Amino acid sequence: MKNRIIQSAGMVCVLFCMSLGFASAQVASQKSSLNYSDMMLFQQAQKALKQSNYAEARSLLETLINTYPDSDYVPRAKLSIADSWYYQHAFRQAKLEYQDIITFFPNRPEVAKAQRRINSIQKNSE
Repeated sequence: MKNRIIQSAGMVCVLFCMSLGFASAQVASQKSSLNYSDMMLFQQAQKALKQSNYAEARSLLETLINTYPDSDYVPRAKLSIADSWYYQHAFRQAKLEYQDIITFFPNRPEVAKAQRRINSIQKNSE
């Protein structure tokens, strides 16, 4: 009886350790599949935009922004998100995104394009 208890406890311990190893392997696998650099995410998003896969592009760009909030690609990613809405003729959403660029990145070169797009949207909505 005592041997069975010890064997059972040993088996439970082994199964527990195996499950921890499996769980950490899953987490490592998930991290490696999401382990894109900001540059790679931006490049993939640009390819998606060129292929008119706007939702995919926005998803990649949002991932870039959320994963690398201090990246130099963030203003360009925000501009690309705005452009994706613009290309889909979702002008209200595009205008909001362009206004965010002007507000949050006032000294960046992307502001000039954002302002031109806002002017274009306003001109066409009159």
